[in-house]
Amino acid sequence: MSKNTMPETFDENIGNTKEDILMNESDILRGLIEAGREKENENAYEKIQIRRGGVLKFEFRIRPLSEDETNACLDHASKFAPRRKGQPKRKIETDSAKFRSWLIYTATVDEDRKKTWDNKQAQEALDILHGVDMIDAVLLAGEKDAVISRIDEISGYGSDDGETPDDTAKN
Repeated sequence: MSKNTMPETFDENIGNTKEDILMNESDILRGLIEAGREKENENAYEKIQIRRGGVLKFEFRIRPLSEDETNACLDHASKFAPRRKGQPKRKIETDSAKFRSWLIYTATVDEDRKKTWDNKQAQEALDILHGVDMIDAVLLAGEKDAVISRIDEISGYGSDDGETPDDTAKN
C-alpha cells in the first residue's frame, strides 16, 4: 500500500486556468473529505502480530493518528508544574516509555483495544488497572519500537515502500 503523503510543489504552468480549477474542484473536495476520514477508513488499518519464538501470542489492528491525538498522548505522559495565576501550564517532565504506550493505546482500533489492552480478565490476572499499563506489561521494548514505527508510517511520518520523502513528492 503506497500513499503519497508528502506535499507536492505547485507548478504555475499547469492547470492554472479557471476551467482547470473548476474541473478539479470536485476532485479536491473528494480528496479533502477522504483525507479527513482516514482514521475511520478500514483500508488504512494495519494488523500487528506479536510473535515470540515463532508462536503467535496475539494480534491487533492500528490506525493512523492525528496530530491532536499525538499531542494528547504526550500530555497524558507528562507532568506539569502547578499553575500560577495568569501563567500557562508548563511541562516539567515527560515519561517517554509512557508516551510510546499511549501512542499504541490510542492507535489501536477501538474494537481491538477492548479485546487486548482493556481486557478485564487479563488486567485482573496481571494486576493492571489501565490499558496503557497492559501495553507496558506485555510488550517488550523492541516490540513497542516496531509498533511505533508502523504507527508513524501509516500516520504520514514515513514511507512504507522504501522510497525517500523526495521520491514520494515527485510521484
